[in-house]
Amino acid sequence: MSTNALDPSALISLLPTLLPQSSKTLSSPHDALAALVHTAFSILGFRLLALDDSSPAANFPGNVLPSDWNTHGLVDRTLRYKHDQSSLEFVIKVIKLGQRSLINAIAVEVCSITQPLIQYR
Repeated sequence: MSTNALDPSALISLLPTLLPQSSKTLSSPHDALAALVHTAFSILGFRLLALDDSSPAANFPGNVLPSDWNTHGLVDRTLRYKHDQSSLEFVIKVIKLGQRSLINAIAVEVCSITQPLIQYR
């Protein structure tokens, strides 16, 4: 096996282990591309947080996709990740455009500010 983590054989051998136990088949090329992107992020040490933009972070043991991972939208797949070496969250969208797919990715700085409202009486 190659020492390159993104070697195609490494990705293809890991991909089935990241699919839900209940469904090890991919229903479309669009889902296959989203699963391959998820595999690449997983092999690089990213931790899956959510399957949309707004849900609170969840725990996905072993980075395995949940059984409903490909039912959240008809034309897009959203995957949110975190990496131990970064304070950023990474949002990946695989969007179906006719017979093609578009992959968008962005790193988002997540911060929160807490201000007691009692000061504004």
